[in-house]
Amino acid sequence: MNVRHCQICSSQESWPLPALGPEEWPLVACSGCGFVYLEKVPAYEALAEEYAWERTSAAVTKQRKKTILGRLSAATRWRMKLAHVRDRLRRDRVLAVSGNVLDIGCSGGCRVPAGPTPFGIEVSRALAERAQPEFRARGGFVVNSAALDGIDKFSDAFFSGILMRSYLEHESQPRLVLEKAFAKLVRGGRIYVRVPNFGSLNRRLLGAKWCGFRFPDHVNYFTGTSLRRLTEQIGFRYRRLNGYSLFGDNLIVELTKP
Repeated sequence: MNVRHCQICSSQESWPLPALGPEEWPLVACSGCGFVYLEKVPAYEALAEEYAWERTSAAVTKQRKKTILGRLSAATRWRMKLAHVRDRLRRDRVLAVSGNVLDIGCSGGCRVPAGPTPFGIEVSRALAERAQPEFRARGGFVVNSAALDGIDKFSDAFFSGILMRSYLEHESQPRLVLEKAFAKLVRGGRIYVRVPNFGSLNRRLLGAKWCGFRFPDHVNYFTGTSLRRLTEQIGFRYRRLNGYSLFGDNLIVELTKP
């Protein structure tokens, strides 16, 4: 287990939010900028096995089906299918590039649109092995590693695009990963980012029952303000893709290296 400080303003001062997070995984808000994050996070080795996505996702889905909100969500799955279609269209527009595209947290398959050569980084051994044949068939490969180490296996200015879908909320060092991603992009290269939106009205209404909370594998809780501040500090141009929605549970953003 690792203890960390704010990834936005680097302040080491924070206050606890016990009403939103479990005691064993304390959720805190930065005293300097208000960014909300897990103060204690699992080591990368634990994320590869004990807290691997394929395990925690199944457990969360099972638990949510026991609640009224979870059953209502399951009964209206068409909403999710429509959202996935819109998400894929946005993603494909951002990553409609030539050259190489990296999918960080690629899970068990290739999500890079047709055209560029796909590469992936996946911390879960099982998911990396599942995805490898699909990436190999298109001329790329998957690195089984934490993102911080895996991205160093590629040279600077190697990628035209990078996919970070449902990834940054899991990363204990998002600033460092984004700094490295900036170096690995060509000028004009773009990153597609999707993360839970801690600033949504849904989160405010539902409190601790909000769907974006997942402990301990969601360690960062971004708002549009905090994500913009972090990425612009690094040098990216920031553009929100899904507009402003009071009820939107996700932030969908395009980052461009000038």
